[in-house]
Amino acid sequence: MTESMRTTLATYGVHHRRHLQVVPPPVAPRPVATSPAPLPLWAGRLSNREVEVLHCIADGLSTTEIAQALFISVATVKSHIARLIQKVEVRDRLQLVVTAYRSGFVRLD
Repeated sequence: MTESMRTTLATYGVHHRRHLQVVPPPVAPRPVATSPAPLPLWAGRLSNREVEVLHCIADGLSTTEIAQALFISVATVKSHIARLIQKVEVRDRLQLVVTAYRSGFVRLD
């Protein structure tokens, strides 16, 4: 410690002893191991193509974009969407997406 620092510390009544407090790092809580949520009942009724279409809808793709991405016609996409709405037992495309996310069938990644 330099002389000027000692003088400054003495002026303000601070002793030149150093006290270091060792603080342990915060411990993050461990995540509780949970088993994955069971799939909804309607999930077993979907074809592979319907699952693909549902994921595309959940990603925000339009009917035309889904058709281009999956190399199928727009009419076929509309047919898959109609069957999805019927199998999942919802009113419309929006509720289809909401139900898929809430049930855990489609996840935010």
